[in-house]
Amino acid sequence: MRSRPFRTLIAVSAAAVLTAALAVSQSAAAGLPRANDPSNHPVPMTRLSVNTNTLYSLRWDEMGPGNRPYPWLIDQLRRDLNLAGRPRVPLSRVLESPNHLARSDKAGCPEAKNPGGALGSPHPVLTDRWICFNQEDSTSPDWYPQGVSGTWDSVSGGSVDGVRAFAVGWYRRSNTGNTQEERRRSVASRVSFVDEAPTGASAHRYQNVLLGLPRYQNGRVTFDSVPTHAGGLVWYHQYLLVADDSRNFGFNGILVFDMRDLLDLRASTRVADVSVPAYRNRPLGLHNGWFYSKGYRFLLPLRGIWRPSVGPLTTPQKCLAGDLHYPPCYTYAGLDRSTSPPSFLTGEWCTSSACGTGRVARFPLMPDTASCARGCLRTSDGTARPTEVYSQPVRYAQGGVSWKGTYQFTTSHGGAAGRFVTRPGATTVARHYAGTGVQDLYWNRGTSTPMLWSVTEFPGTAKIPLGRRVLYGVRP
Repeated sequence: MRSRPFRTLIAVSAAAVLTAALAVSQSAAAGLPRANDPSNHPVPMTRLSVNTNTLYSLRWDEMGPGNRPYPWLIDQLRRDLNLAGRPRVPLSRVLESPNHLARSDKAGCPEAKNPGGALGSPHPVLTDRWICFNQEDSTSPDWYPQGVSGTWDSVSGGSVDGVRAFAVGWYRRSNTGNTQEERRRSVASRVSFVDEAPTGASAHRYQNVLLGLPRYQNGRVTFDSVPTHAGGLVWYHQYLLVADDSRNFGFNGILVFDMRDLLDLRASTRVADVSVPAYRNRPLGLHNGWFYSKGYRFLLPLRGIWRPSVGPLTTPQKCLAGDLHYPPCYTYAGLDRSTSPPSFLTGEWCTSSACGTGRVARFPLMPDTASCARGCLRTSDGTARPTEVYSQPVRYAQGGVSWKGTYQFTTSHGGAAGRFVTRPGATTVARHYAGTGVQDLYWNRGTSTPMLWSVTEFPGTAKIPLGRRVLYGVRP
């Protein structure tokens, strides 16, 4: 079932109710923080009339490098690693022997609320739940967290293999080149699975899983890193849907990873460097008869890509944010479980008046109870099409989700950050502080009062190593 259409009477009534409620909330609490984003001037969301058969439609592509299909490459890679026939790797195994521990809340990571922390003064975020990554990941100048999802997106009950966990997508910067853009170019990506439940004194187990690009090369199957920005992440059924606006390998679109493809490289007799201290200086993939993983125990290979349908699939399509003559840029991703069936949202990062505020689109998904393939996007004649496309209310959008018709957006540029709440047709947009460097959004329904979670990207410093790069939740 597609997302419900907005009828005029319902939209006007809802907009009036929201406008009044937001006005009361802003005036009734003088201490309610406002967004630290003075250059962002919110505007009403408007529905866009677009040709969904061209700009916004997506087609499935599973042909990998070397002109071999990704499913075939994955099966062959599993055989070459001597992992064929082994049962799938459950999430519980990923977290049973974690190589990282994260600290949470005031007892475990008070630095997050201190001056200079992502949630502290002079623009404090109203939250009592946050998780700080360990010092290595918190201070890394190479890896940057972006997308956020979790098991409450994956299944309605919120538990996968008996575990409730977050999933955080990261990209690795090149840090080489003559320009800032070249130095920020993505050369790899990974996902951190973080146990929701603390063990011991506010400590959360987590494991970093490398995203792999299977390829056929010189008559053999190997793998590279996936050079995606991983700006948005949704975990639905067994699939990780990764939004990306990169044109490396023509990746602009939605990348799909299947958790059933997860490889435990420690179980292989063909991997040379799992947990080896000098792994950073080793190659990646197949070299001289051995596989190398740069120390990662788990590898999740790419299964396919939902690409813009304009032009041939073999030609990378340029995206241009806000321009109705070009395919949209897939910057972030969010899931709406208030629709039946759930729906997938994706929107754009837009920085200038030339692209306005950018666009957000909603795609229908297959139901929870239905078996599905290719990331569970609902298709017609093999094409996935959105049911709604709106202009975003603000620039610099890093994340967006919706629930029962109300949209939440996060924005970040430089040191300014904000969270903005509105509905299509409403004339008022509520503004709130957000963590410095805020990124993607994820609805976690695991408590009596659902929480909206995000992650901040800026690395720690020598003076403040912890508390700047955090996963945190607010009660919207």
